[in-house]
Amino acid sequence: MKLKLTAAVISFLALTVSCTRSLDNPNNVVVDGTWRVTLFTDSGNDETSDFSGYTFSFNSNGTVTATKSGTSQNGTWSTSSGKFNIDLGPKVDTNKPLGELTDDWKIISSSNTEIRLTDDNAASSEFLTFTKN
Repeated sequence: MKLKLTAAVISFLALTVSCTRSLDNPNNVVVDGTWRVTLFTDSGNDETSDFSGYTFSFNSNGTVTATKSGTSQNGTWSTSSGKFNIDLGPKVDTNKPLGELTDDWKIISSSNTEIRLTDDNAASSEFLTFTKN
């Protein structure tokens, strides 16, 4: 009986570990549904409200679409080596606020409902959180 119980526990643990999503690779999570920015800070300034009304769709082909009030802007995204790379165009005033997201973000954590990122350049002190809609 002990052997059967031990085998069942080992099988359960193996299944649980194999179903856990990697914090370094949110690919399987991010392509499911739409997302919104629930935190964006730049040098300690909370600029989250700049993204109010935007939804983000991350597609499995590496494209991302940001939509607000029926208007869309396309870009690209990818992950590698614990980074979440986003390109929604240049960081210029005419492309605000979406250009602010163009960066190589370091992944702090990811789950089925939230992806927390920080700029890979610690001196910039930028933080970004996407939350699933």
